[in-house]
Amino acid sequence: MLNTPSIIEFTKILGSLVKTKNNYSTVISLSHQMEFHGIRSDIFTITILINCYCHIGQMTCAFSLLGKILKMGYQLDVVTVNTLIKGLCLNNEVQKALYFHDDLITKGFQLNHVSYGTLINGLCKMGHTTPALQLLTRLEKGSVKPDVMMYNTIIDSMCKDKLVDDACQLFSEMVIKGISPTVVTYSALIYGFCIVNKLKEAIVLLNEMVSKNINPDVYTFNILIDAFCKEGKMKEAKSMLNIMMKHGMKPDVVTYNTLMDGFCLRNEVSKAKYIFNTMVQRGMMPNVKSYSIMINGFCKSKMVDEAINLFEEMHFKNMFPDTVTYSTLIDGLCKSGRISYAWELVDEMRDRGQPPNAITYNSFLHTLCRNHHLDEAIALVKSIKDHGIMPTLYTYSILIDGLCKGGRLNDALKVFKDLLAKGYNLNVVIYNTMICGLCNEGLFDEALDLLSKMEDKGCFPDAVTFEIMICALFESGENDKAEKLVREVIARGLL
Repeated sequence: MLNTPSIIEFTKILGSLVKTKNNYSTVISLSHQMEFHGIRSDIFTITILINCYCHIGQMTCAFSLLGKILKMGYQLDVVTVNTLIKGLCLNNEVQKALYFHDDLITKGFQLNHVSYGTLINGLCKMGHTTPALQLLTRLEKGSVKPDVMMYNTIIDSMCKDKLVDDACQLFSEMVIKGISPTVVTYSALIYGFCIVNKLKEAIVLLNEMVSKNINPDVYTFNILIDAFCKEGKMKEAKSMLNIMMKHGMKPDVVTYNTLMDGFCLRNEVSKAKYIFNTMVQRGMMPNVKSYSIMINGFCKSKMVDEAINLFEEMHFKNMFPDTVTYSTLIDGLCKSGRISYAWELVDEMRDRGQPPNAITYNSFLHTLCRNHHLDEAIALVKSIKDHGIMPTLYTYSILIDGLCKGGRLNDALKVFKDLLAKGYNLNVVIYNTMICGLCNEGLFDEALDLLSKMEDKGCFPDAVTFEIMICALFESGENDKAEKLVREVIARGLL
């Protein structure tokens, strides 16, 4: 008769399954079979199971196993506790994680750096940066002192919220306390400066890093290259690429994608294609985003055949386009009048499990409105709603604009009023479109009435709103009303 392996051997197997394949459901099923065959779990097996339940979002089951650990007479250990805290944070139950933390502290349980790092990370990911900072401050008075990872997490969160001055202050406090910043710290701050358009300060930080022998990594350089590309400063972006390579770092697919996107934004699609080819020549495999960027660039430059060739190349390489890729090409096809091919791609999207979304259909809607097929446009919006796809405000903006320009003002007003009745927070673009439509029909009093009601609905008129009204009033000889609006524009500081 064969001897049954010990619980230690089973635990090793279950642990390996989780680490290598993340087979959480399989591990749970195997553990049930072990129990059925009378193999008694130990604390290590149960902790593995708790981890599995946490990852599949079954926190009630995870906590029931905590009770089982205590009933079996085992002492609660920090690894199990950290697993539960991480599980709660993973499942967006950070408040419950904090309650669990408070309960443990009350009972005299000692948490460690991993526990607090997990809590701070969870708070920051939920956008609760202030409570994370408060928790960090509390740690200063306890036995577990804040470490660089905790500071990095909060600094990163502050920077993503554009609270760069606060992040710099926390950075200074960290340094004063003798905690040395890492490449992660500097990268977070550099990102913060870049998104608030302070590229000079970002470069100063890069130089400071190097002077302190903290080597920037590919991620750091990609942040700066991306910032230069977004500002259209391709010369500076390429210069940053050269500095990166001088530091012995090879550009990755993100670097190349960023440069390609930068050139496409400047309508320099041939230079973007050169970067694409360079990436391939250097042995770097383009990803779906690489192709999407190039397809978008070609479509924007009205080089739809080149976009189609790249799309077909993806199929040849067994690379599956995503919804962004499909929607981008469909938009290019619609704008170039190849509607039947665009509809074929919609069918292909569905067949490949990439269902079209509102952005996809907006391209068809725009084409229908532009060609004054307004009944078909109205039917399309109804059809996508019937298929469970929620139209965006941009969808309605296209439809209202098309109806106004196609002489169907009453239909446009019906759509507009229906949106208001349903509680939509309409943006200034839709209001401007409707006001323009009213003005074109000479309905100035109605347009002025709508202008006066905008702010009551939480939408503030911009310079374009007033420009539409003022020009229309002057053109129709309503000079007094026009001049009154001009004075209002000046008073609002919109000139």
